[in-house]
Amino acid sequence: MEHIKKYISEIKDYPKEGIVFKDINPIYKQPKLWNQLMLPLEKLISEAKPNYIAGIESRGFISASALAFKLELGFIPIRKPNKLPGKVIGVNYKLEYGEDRLEIQQNLIERNSKVIILDDLLATGGTANAAGNLIKEAGANLIGYAFLVELTALEGRNKLDSNLLIESLIKY
Repeated sequence: MEHIKKYISEIKDYPKEGIVFKDINPIYKQPKLWNQLMLPLEKLISEAKPNYIAGIESRGFISASALAFKLELGFIPIRKPNKLPGKVIGVNYKLEYGEDRLEIQQNLIERNSKVIILDDLLATGGTANAAGNLIKEAGANLIGYAFLVELTALEGRNKLDSNLLIESLIKY
């Protein structure tokens, strides 16, 4: 996967000064390259046998929904606040440049079902940890996390339950 790094753009001081944003959007416009990322995720998720793939807004939606469709699994959108209709459950959390909130629709996930969370990037682990807590609060069994990119120096993996599956394809 190291060869894919040259397609990931780095944008300095986004979304805040001091942050170097890893932009994976250039990969999505190249189907063969994107497929190289999706195949190991497809294998990983197939072996984990979840009932649902949860994708975190917004870039996590891209790969999570594509894999859920391909593997004939349910897709659970984890959204930013005030984006979902009806009753929601949510969790507030801190991230490296502020605070945020994640929500899912209440009763969207069947109790005790198995869920894997997929996101584009693991940095400090705040968002992924919050998403995991939200899945558990909904009554599901969180079985793991998968990421396209991990910024290892930020040690976000340490905020996640080490007893669960945690996989990243590209590491910086």
